[in-house]
Amino acid sequence: MLKKLIKNKAVLLLFSLLGVGSGVIYYLAPPGYSATGALYIKRSVDLSSDKYFAYEGYYGQQTALSFTNTVAGLIDSMDVRKMSLDKLNVPTTSYNFQKYSFLIKTKKLGPQLLTLTTKGKTTNSAKNLWEAVADSTIATATKINANGDPALSISKVSEAPVVKPQFKPIEICLPAGFLMGLFFGVLAVSLKEYFEWK
Repeated sequence: MLKKLIKNKAVLLLFSLLGVGSGVIYYLAPPGYSATGALYIKRSVDLSSDKYFAYEGYYGQQTALSFTNTVAGLIDSMDVRKMSLDKLNVPTTSYNFQKYSFLIKTKKLGPQLLTLTTKGKTTNSAKNLWEAVADSTIATATKINANGDPALSISKVSEAPVVKPQFKPIEICLPAGFLMGLFFGVLAVSLKEYFEWK
């Protein structure tokens, strides 16, 4: 197989150069943007209770922990996604649901802290998506907990998310493009040799 690859080194070189070219194009293309902000989930406790340290404090913390997992699930739910798209006046088609699912990410940074990150082609699109998802999540969580524990609450750590361009270092783009091109070159040579052998 190695002899076959050496024999077709011109093909491998061509694919590798095409890969490097793709890496350069990706690097020079306008960067996308990401908006990141945190949501804090808490449960207020009765400080006047003489059982605060023995029971109320522990119960409040455990309830907040459970509710944090619920909020994380809500962000990924179809209901919150639909509310978010409606706020942005985006049609709620299956294509848009699939597209926006790749633009919204949630990470649990602490027991009661969720980080929400959204992506967009512009600073405004990333920020607007973040605000739509955050507001929809808070509204939904408040609604479903209306008849539950009134001490539970969810809030934004900061009113506005931090928006920044996505990091695209040239030292990663070029090697990644080269390896991608080399992979497809090896695949093309392998398929060519296979069908010739057949």
